[in-house]
Amino acid sequence: MRKKYFITLLLVLSIQWIFGQQISTIDIVKVNAKYEQEAMYFYTENWQAFRKHALSKEVIASYELKKTAIDSTNHFFLILITTYKDSVQMSHMEENFAPIMKAISPNGPKMLNSLDRKQFLEYVSGYDAATIISSQKKKKKKS
Repeated sequence: MRKKYFITLLLVLSIQWIFGQQISTIDIVKVNAKYEQEAMYFYTENWQAFRKHALSKEVIASYELKKTAIDSTNHFFLILITTYKDSVQMSHMEENFAPIMKAISPNGPKMLNSLDRKQFLEYVSGYDAATIISSQKKKKKKS
C-alpha cells in the first residue's frame, strides 16, 4: 500500500516538474552597513527598475529583495530573488533583460555617487531553485 502511495506521489511530482514548475534565481550580496544608502539606491534604480519592467512585459513571474539584520562585523546581506514561470522563461533571461537594461540604463548602472560598487557590495553566491511548495497563487493566463 505504501509503495502505491509513493509511486503516485512520484508521478504527481514528475508531472508538476514537466509542466511549468516555477524556478527562481537567488543572489546573495554582502553590504557594508556604512554604505547602505549607496546599496539601496543601486538596487532600487537598477535591479528593481529592470524587474518592474520585466514583470510588466511578463518575462518574469515575480521578484523580491530581502535584507538581513546588520551583523557583528557591521555588514548585512541582500537576498535578490527573481522568479520565472518555468525553466523555458528562465532560459531566455539574458535575451529578455538586455533590451530592458539598455532602455532603462543606456549608460550603465545608475549610482548614488562616484563610488565603485565593489567598494560597498560583495557578491557572495547565487543559486537557481525550483519551487516545490508555495503559498502564492499562480496567475491565470490571459485569454
